[in-house]
Amino acid sequence: MKIYCDTSTLPENIRGADAKSQKELTALKQLQELGVMLGSHIVRYEVMNTKDESKRTQLLAEHDALKPIDNDEKLLGIHTTTDQYGGFVSYPMISDVQDEAIRAELIERGLEQKDAEHITQAVCNNCDVFLTRDENTIINPHRDWLHQRFPNLKVWLPSELLAFVRAIHRGPPLSTAS
Repeated sequence: MKIYCDTSTLPENIRGADAKSQKELTALKQLQELGVMLGSHIVRYEVMNTKDESKRTQLLAEHDALKPIDNDEKLLGIHTTTDQYGGFVSYPMISDVQDEAIRAELIERGLEQKDAEHITQAVCNNCDVFLTRDENTIINPHRDWLHQRFPNLKVWLPSELLAFVRAIHRGPPLSTAS
């Protein structure tokens, strides 16, 4: 199962004392024990914008623990600049978004640009799950439509994914030890 992790699911971003945050953090830790979680450059860019240095350091470590998605960047072309003496410099033109049309469709649908970019990466990398805690901006207003538009991608909270995994395995409950 390929699980794309939104920035909101990095453990350092779930450090709330409320019961809901603790439930999601516990579920996330259990999911991390079960398998590979994927991340992208977009997650790293968001982490780098964290002002608190110690929090940013922890978030970077958590991002680095994620496996990079296969198609994280898209080569748009190579740009070459020459000078009158025959010298030249070439560099790649790269996009962090695999499919601009999907991103544009998501933005038109009302998603914020970064959320649209995350979801586009998950879709274009054939992920099974887009893991997020963004209930107000992604889950509540867009999940049903996203499931219709991209039937192979489930948009879930960590606790919802954990419940799904438990239901599939129908075995004893996973340990809740932290």
